[in-house]
Amino acid sequence: MNNLSQELIEQICESLPGQDLKSTLTVSRAFQYASEKASGAFTTFDLTKENANQFINRYGGRRWGYLRHVRFRVLMYSFNYEDEDGTDPEGKHRCRESAREIKEKDQELSNQIRFLFVTLKQLENSVGEGRMQVTIYAPVREVVSLCPHRKCVSWRLRMLSPENLPELGSVRALSIEDPAIVYPLESETESLLKIDLRVLVDLAIKFPRLEFLGSKLDAGSGWTTDLESSAARHYSRIWAGPLRDSRNDFAKAVESASLPKTLRQAQLDFLFPLSSAERIDQSEPLPDLVSPAPYDPFSSSLSIIIQRLRRLELKVVADATLLWPVTGLASYPNLESICVVLHMATPSGRWYFQGPDGNGHDSEGFKVLDDAYPPMEDTAEDKARDEEIEDDGLDTETSVQARFRVHPNDDVLVPFLTSFGKAACEMPALKEACLWIPLSWAADESWGDASQISRYPDRPLGWGITYIAPKTFGFHPFPGQHYASTRQLWWTTGAWRPSEELRHLYQQIGNQNIELLEYWGHEQYGCQLLALRPIFDEFQIFGRRHPNNPWRVGKQ
Repeated sequence: MNNLSQELIEQICESLPGQDLKSTLTVSRAFQYASEKASGAFTTFDLTKENANQFINRYGGRRWGYLRHVRFRVLMYSFNYEDEDGTDPEGKHRCRESAREIKEKDQELSNQIRFLFVTLKQLENSVGEGRMQVTIYAPVREVVSLCPHRKCVSWRLRMLSPENLPELGSVRALSIEDPAIVYPLESETESLLKIDLRVLVDLAIKFPRLEFLGSKLDAGSGWTTDLESSAARHYSRIWAGPLRDSRNDFAKAVESASLPKTLRQAQLDFLFPLSSAERIDQSEPLPDLVSPAPYDPFSSSLSIIIQRLRRLELKVVADATLLWPVTGLASYPNLESICVVLHMATPSGRWYFQGPDGNGHDSEGFKVLDDAYPPMEDTAEDKARDEEIEDDGLDTETSVQARFRVHPNDDVLVPFLTSFGKAACEMPALKEACLWIPLSWAADESWGDASQISRYPDRPLGWGITYIAPKTFGFHPFPGQHYASTRQLWWTTGAWRPSEELRHLYQQIGNQNIELLEYWGHEQYGCQLLALRPIFDEFQIFGRRHPNNPWRVGKQ
């Protein structure tokens, strides 16, 4: 045994089942090291302030090299307002957060992230650089209050003085995520506090060897709830002001940041959870998050990040500057794989899709003014609403059936499709690209004939365009996936057809000396009808198409 090389010992341990590795731990020091590594017992750690000493002791030596994933949950002190007589205990507002409370929460977030950085830096300084992913989860706060306002929060948590954080060469992957789906009106005490989008950039620049950037956050378009009750709509309102500021601040951070040159992969979900982004009344107006700018700064800033990537999954509310900037110049020399899930609403409040007979074609976004921010004092309306639900209850079950946008609005959608096609033509390394839009139908017969929309109108639907390069895993919803010798272009667009000019643009993607095969719809779903969404869900860059990504992606 003593004559075996460490490499051979590691190969032996890697081939053993977990139960047998317990026996090899005591064979020798070399087997102990190899067994610990092969067991995977030291690859993941959930760091807290309470177990920080345990973390340092465990990874203060050779085990530092085994660590691959540090998970850190931001915790936020609970809010308790239990008075029954309407008094104001300890200066608290019954309904609204004060400026002082908002600052205190920002400070708490900043303190906890600083603790995370300092703890990792301590080990990095004593042991050397490691190679790991850090995932930071937004806080789910306990709220004990008679008023639902306290659970429905639009202000976002900001990082204070991020420039003072130490750099960490060990962190090769970063993801900031909402840890759970929380519907505050349906929860007794839970409230999800949203992290400001620019925190993603503020932290990423502190990792000079970052390879992967991820997110599961809400950066939507000020969604209008589909709840019918006026009281429920009042409480669940997502105020457009903080949302617009968060998107704009993210853009400013990207434009001024020096992102790591090592960044090559990103899985950015800014529509989490997609179910919330879809539970909306599509007849209601949306806020204009762009004006007075001529284009969406958030979309344009994302193009800066994308230019350096090889692989990208993106879920987003965006305009045509996402991939084709207003300068008309774009270059994506390394991008091999891209999948964009685009929401049907634009950042300006217009819609990429309309209903049958053009319903909703001309919908415009409303201006975001000073009254688009939550008040920092309790108001007379707040008190009246609280009294209303105390007397009548709060209906969170009855919803409006107004999801009718299933046909492209060419005036709005074609410019985006054109920019996507132009950008794809500037991707010389491109192997696979998918642009798709989640759709759903929940409307009565007055909106249109559901049988003319899909064979399965009551199930999640999708609309999209997919490009596959030769010798690349095919796009196909049925058994028989294949690696074709040709270029492939899939128009999974129901009855809609591109103009000759737009079609010609997409035909230019890839090596034009290689044959191009075009497919129109799918027979199983009806070539003139919308397909079911799973065919697009399966087209995941970080999934079965590329299962060997070294960093944790997808579900928690």
